Amino acid sequence: MRYYENLFIVNPNIEHNRLTQVIDSAKGEIIRLGGQVLFVDDWGKKRLAYPIEKHRYGNYVLIQFETENHSVIRELGNWMKLVADIIAYQTIRLDQKPEVKPAESAAE
Repeated sequence: MRYYENLFIVNPNIEHNRLTQVIDSAKGEIIRLGGQVLFVDDWGKKRLAYPIEKHRYGNYVLIQFETENHSVIRELGNWMKLVADIIAYQTIRLDQKPEVKPAESAAE
C-alpha cells in the first residue's frame, strides 16, 4: 500500500458551506478512484507566500490517503485542475503510513 498527502488551496472568497462541499467532493473523488481517505484537516484561511490568480489568501486543506493504484495521483490532479474553487494543489508520496488520531479520522 502506498500513502499520499494532498494539500490544496481553495479560493478564500467562497462561503463555508461551499468549502465543505469542495472538501467532500475531493474525498469522494479519491474514493471513486480507488483510494481510501485516512485523514482530513482544514487548516483554515492563511496568507499565501505569493499571489495565486490575484488571491493573497487561501483556505488550506490537507488530505492523507492510501491506494494501490498509481494513476490516482494523475487523475486526482486532472480533477483538481477542473474545479474552479481550487486555486493550487500538490500531492506527495509518504514513506510510511501517517499517524492518524482516532477523533480526527475521516472514516467516521
